[in-house]
Amino acid sequence: MIINPQEITGPWQKGFVLDWHTISSQFVGNNELGRPMYETKRSVIGELLYQFKYDHKEEAFVEIIKIIVNEFGGHLKGEYDLIIPTPASEPTRKITTMLAEKLGDKLGIKYSGEALFKIKSTDELKNVDDPVRRREILNGVFDTNCNQLSQKRVLLVDDIYRSGATLEEATKSMLRCDPKYIHVLAVTRTRVNK
Repeated sequence: MIINPQEITGPWQKGFVLDWHTISSQFVGNNELGRPMYETKRSVIGELLYQFKYDHKEEAFVEIIKIIVNEFGGHLKGEYDLIIPTPASEPTRKITTMLAEKLGDKLGIKYSGEALFKIKSTDELKNVDDPVRRREILNGVFDTNCNQLSQKRVLLVDDIYRSGATLEEATKSMLRCDPKYIHVLAVTRTRVNK
């Protein structure tokens, strides 16, 4: 196995991440503009996610999907009625949407981009370190379509798990619709949990 799955707890019934995002990050000095530089070693799946998000390498996305299907497809297939992406802070980012759509296609799970949605815009949370501030930003940010969620077995997908605040707020919103259960899957986990 090339990943190190870990359980994550929250208001959902079951949750896990595939692996850490980074294994190590060492400060190596400042660049010519005085900004810090780091030598970063990522997990296999962390490197693939980085390549897809920041280098726009489509083959990295294909490999992420292949790993999830190969490692967990047997456990995920037939367990869910609906697969939902966590809405992104930045509307132009479509990573979670792409993950949920492709996994739904590969595993035979109905995809919905309308069951959970944002009702107010937020700053990107990766730039907010204070956990209290992150929760304040997320308070009341999501709404749901209960017609799609009621009595459904739901898999909620995210790309990176940091503090869990986004997934917790999304899950709480969906729980108001009385789904049978909600499970969460995040691709990687950061070592900073703020």
